[in-house]
Amino acid sequence: MSDTPGDGRDLQRPASDGPAGPVAGAQGPRADNSGPRGFMGNLAAGARLLFFLRTEPSRFQADAGQLIALVALGLVVNVSAAFAFVGADGFFNFHALPSAVFGILMVLLAGHVIGGLLRDRQLGILIPVAVASAAFSFNVIANSVWLAVDHGLLPVRGGVNSPELYYFLVAWWAAAMLLTIARFAGGGLRAATLPMAVFVLIVLLPTYFLPAGWLWQADDAGDQADAPQSFSVVEEQALYAQPGLLRAALEQLQPQRPGIADLYFVGFAPYASQDVFMKEMNSVEGLLRERFDTGGRSVTLVNHASLAGKAPIASLTSLRRALRAVGERIDPAEDIVLLHITTHGSETHQLSTEFWPLRLAQIGPADLRAALDDAGIKWRIVVVSACYSGGFIEVLRDPNTMVMTAADAKHTSFGCSDDSDYTYFSRAFFDEALRKTRSFPDAFALARAWIRARELKEGLDPSNPQMFMGEALALKLDVLRRRLSAVDP
Repeated sequence: MSDTPGDGRDLQRPASDGPAGPVAGAQGPRADNSGPRGFMGNLAAGARLLFFLRTEPSRFQADAGQLIALVALGLVVNVSAAFAFVGADGFFNFHALPSAVFGILMVLLAGHVIGGLLRDRQLGILIPVAVASAAFSFNVIANSVWLAVDHGLLPVRGGVNSPELYYFLVAWWAAAMLLTIARFAGGGLRAATLPMAVFVLIVLLPTYFLPAGWLWQADDAGDQADAPQSFSVVEEQALYAQPGLLRAALEQLQPQRPGIADLYFVGFAPYASQDVFMKEMNSVEGLLRERFDTGGRSVTLVNHASLAGKAPIASLTSLRRALRAVGERIDPAEDIVLLHITTHGSETHQLSTEFWPLRLAQIGPADLRAALDDAGIKWRIVVVSACYSGGFIEVLRDPNTMVMTAADAKHTSFGCSDDSDYTYFSRAFFDEALRKTRSFPDAFALARAWIRARELKEGLDPSNPQMFMGEALALKLDVLRRRLSAVDP
């Protein structure tokens, strides 16, 4: 950066043996600007830091009272921003309070350590006050940007899920704060290296990895006022109910009908922290029952707080048992099994299986192939709606299998926000295309074109959905399509 501090003339630190209290700057003792006047001065000086402007320490009224007021203002901004996103139908989330104040505790520790390294104890309060002052302007700007993106006022590729926008804001904040530490340290870049390293290790890294939560949270219970009482998955009633719930779900599976190529459905939505996967699975199950005669021949495994204690959870173990039960009901030579998975996916091609505080195994392509093979299921349709899901095709492909994925092996897919009822791919394939045709290959072609048009319109990197069709299964699916069309064209 062109204005890297040199001899520290622009930012004179107070003498190390000076009195505690407001910091004196280059022009000597300053007038008493305590109270509201000092508070507004802190906010103004913090805004200058955020935009990389040289700001003398004497501009800050650095004392405990000002710091407390700044932290309180930061909490108000947090609640206000969350309220703007969520609306009045929410509640104050006390569980997010520790993470909301964690950052300033780390800044206090960093200020103390840096002050000790530079033999300047006043930095112990100056650094937290400066950071908290700059944080006000940053949070107001950042949350305004997210709101504008969320309401379509600011076109950003990926919308509120844009990683580029997120990392830009993180980098902006980190750069502004590191330059502030360097200037407060004075004495040139060499002298500032250790204080900046301390700030990175004590403040930036921990707060980056700390789970963040809004202090105002959507009241999901309001949307389920008529639903039965829900439980935490680790509460005794819910925990001990799981074996019976899975057994009951599998026992209701009807046996195959001789001479009829039946379609069986297994739904797997293993990511509990977002509603969209649960909502999608419910809709897909209903569509297949209506259009593909899967009534009595379907089982869904879903992780969600509202279902804890009421339905079997989604885990690798429960998926294996469900597939095994289906394999025992079907005629392997005659019937087809459709497995639909909707969740998050990683660049290493692992499907996210999450239901806090349980520690569930993540699922890779080999796990999925083994579960299907062990169940004795010959004719398979596997639909994976997840980022990087194209990485599953090579392992799952065989002449008796059709695999459809929401993305290729190197790209993300879209549509996993809580206000959605489907992910992009599943809406296009199930809710749009399969309502028009009973041909799975034709439905995939329609869905792929629809997704491509939507991604271009929204400025997203193409997810590039993938399909593999086994030659033997193609003939089997045509028999299924003709049977269903003859009953209900």
